Amino acid sequence: MPVTIRPATESDVRFLTDVVIEATLDQGRLPDDFDEADFRSGFGAWTSEQVDGDGMGSSISVVEVDGRDAGRLRVVRRDGLVEIAGLQLLPEHQSRGVGRTVVDTVVAQARADGLPVELGVEKDNPRARAFWERCGFTYVGEDETEHRLRLASMHTS
Repeated sequence: MPVTIRPATESDVRFLTDVVIEATLDQGRLPDDFDEADFRSGFGAWTSEQVDGDGMGSSISVVEVDGRDAGRLRVVRRDGLVEIAGLQLLPEHQSRGVGRTVVDTVVAQARADGLPVELGVEKDNPRARAFWERCGFTYVGEDETEHRLRLASMHTS
């Protein structure tokens, strides 16, 4: 099961929106008043800006499994750190090692650059928090909606 990460293009915007909706729906986390048309419009426009390079250190990628689109990855590089700002996989690709492969790839690059890795995980998503903790991330704080996690840094001598 080869997993690849490729830069997203404008033609990927619909898929990137679909994967966020499908993953959130599968987790049972879409609000009762969810307006799919409104979300698609807003998220699609924001994703297009990101794809076009307007994201100030942000990059959006498509995760592929066996050459087929399987997920979305957003990474932000800022202030001397790498933030995994979004990782969503279609439900059929979850719990199969795909997410861990993606995380290991991002972490390897960050470590090669000597940068720490952080992320936020929504408080209403305990399954995602458990995933990140299995990947070695630990709690460092929180805000109203998210727990902040950081990967233990490598010791250099």
